[in-house]
Amino acid sequence: MKQIHLYVTLVLLFFSSISFCQQKKLDSLIQATYATSDSLNIDVAADLVYELSLQEKFTEALIYCDTLIQISKKIKYDKGVGQLHNEKAAIYNQTDKLYDALTCFDQAALYFGRIKYNRGLAIIQNNKAVIEQRLGNPEKSITHLLEANLYYEKLKDSISLATTINNIGNVYGDLNDFDAAKKYYYQSLQLKRKTNSNTVGATLNNLALIYIKEKKLDSALVLLDESLLVNKRDNDSHGISEAYSALGQISFIKKDYENAKKYYESALFLGGKVAYRQRLIRAKLSLGEIAIKTKKFKEAEKYISTARKESKKLNSTPLLLHSYDLSSVLDSARGDYLSAYKWQKEHKNLFNEHILKETSDKIDLVKKRVENEKKRQALLDEQKRAEREVKEELLMQKIYTYIAIAAFAVAIVFIIGIVKSRLQRAKYIKELNESNQVKNKLFSIVSHDLKNEIHGLDNTLNLLKDDVISESEFREIIPLLSTSAHQTSLLLTNLLNWSKSQMNELKANPKTFDFSRIVKDKFVFFAPKASNKGIELINNMTENITVYADEDMCTIVTQNLIANAIKFCNSGDTITIYNKKIENNIKIYFEDTGIGISEENLTKLFSEEHLTTKGTNNETGTGLGLKICKELISLNQGNLEVKSTYGQGSTFCITLPKTSVG
Repeated sequence: MKQIHLYVTLVLLFFSSISFCQQKKLDSLIQATYATSDSLNIDVAADLVYELSLQEKFTEALIYCDTLIQISKKIKYDKGVGQLHNEKAAIYNQTDKLYDALTCFDQAALYFGRIKYNRGLAIIQNNKAVIEQRLGNPEKSITHLLEANLYYEKLKDSISLATTINNIGNVYGDLNDFDAAKKYYYQSLQLKRKTNSNTVGATLNNLALIYIKEKKLDSALVLLDESLLVNKRDNDSHGISEAYSALGQISFIKKDYENAKKYYESALFLGGKVAYRQRLIRAKLSLGEIAIKTKKFKEAEKYISTARKESKKLNSTPLLLHSYDLSSVLDSARGDYLSAYKWQKEHKNLFNEHILKETSDKIDLVKKRVENEKKRQALLDEQKRAEREVKEELLMQKIYTYIAIAAFAVAIVFIIGIVKSRLQRAKYIKELNESNQVKNKLFSIVSHDLKNEIHGLDNTLNLLKDDVISESEFREIIPLLSTSAHQTSLLLTNLLNWSKSQMNELKANPKTFDFSRIVKDKFVFFAPKASNKGIELINNMTENITVYADEDMCTIVTQNLIANAIKFCNSGDTITIYNKKIENNIKIYFEDTGIGISEENLTKLFSEEHLTTKGTNNETGTGLGLKICKELISLNQGNLEVKSTYGQGSTFCITLPKTSVG
């Protein structure tokens, strides 16, 4: 016994000395990088940090990561910053701090993206997929894996591509979509065999686990026999361990607990690497469960207790919850119901604490991702601005050069003629620019306001063309088509008239009319679109609300404001229109519970700057709709105001006279 203790002590001292040497090397590399700014030192240091993490020196490794990240930023080595954020993420993954890991992966992707390091970006996407899968977000996981595939296809890296395809199979396996999982596993196997990959055994193990879930144990055994042959040939102890673990599951299902125990113990013996610590803890928990089944309670206590301690050390909440659950089962089997209740209570408290922390971590992750996206967008904007300035400078240089040459060549002979020519040309350019501005603005407006009408007509006609609707249904649709065509024609006429107003050729033709009628018509028109987005339209207009204004212009304004509200509302939101009478005016309110408008954008709403924002379903626009409304209401001696709280909704209020003004 003393010899065993001595051996263990010597082993611990050996690994401690290795760790100490690695830290000394890291300190030397940090000092050297400060002195020389050599990025190669960063790459070497990143490898040493990885070795520290394998020895479970997580705290020290994280401290070195932060120091090296600051140095890398100082010497502007973006690849190094990305690599070290990736190392931090790997450490957080091992210690079950999954949201911290995702944050670090996002940072790594930001820096790899700056230098267009596709291999690094592919690795990040693959790692994020694994985290999202562990968090129970399979859709996000598959999205990351598909993006990783795109990078590997660009790099023509078939080996890595086979790995990501295998990981897609893992996601579908967790979703219990066994057919899809097997499809991707077989694709991965084909690619791995073609490239002589040394990870064929891992995919065979994954396939076997799917067949075990399907209770097709004979098929699983065939795959595991092949896996053992391949993994032994490749000297892959982890692959052999995984195969034994799967064989243990099969024996457990068959209630052959003796063989199940042998397989799990073999898996435990062979899989002793830190990187696979979680799987080893699961093996111990399985051995504990087998011991309970076979009424070897002391042995069960040993395995479960050891697994619980290691789960706490690894900070793995799921494994710790499993150990509490098995301890409760064990004490119940022994008749110690008070202790079993204690474990159940521990399980409940930890589970509630885990859910609370997970929710908080999710919120923090979203905030950090928004900040990263802002930084990325700011970088892109800065690059675009710099490129634009360079182009403008080159253009100005060309213009100045051409003007100088032309002036020098003509000035001696035609000095008087050139002056007249310049004056006349300036006049023509001004007139042409004014004409083009009106034309371009008109085209933008037509696109903005007519797209809903045209899109509806197009969809209906496509239904007719594809024989989706019957003849009787078509007869029912004819009035709607007629109405929609009429609305489109009317809107086009009004917009053309409005374009004349930009050239001071259009004036409002006010008359007394019932504004509530416009609202009713437009609610009927927008009902399908609102229904498709899950938005409720509420008409609280009083009957016979008479105003003195141009009815056609008011129709355009109403249509724009309702369409705008639908664009920026989510499912479950409401759009309410109501009115108030104030002295000689009528105020009509368009109120929604959508995403609202930020203070920054609120100041730009009616400015000359075009403000274009995508809707909740990525709807696009020209940014001119609200300016059109403002101008049309002004032509009718009225006013348009807006109040909005970002994240809560917006209210647009138009004020129109009841009777003729002055």
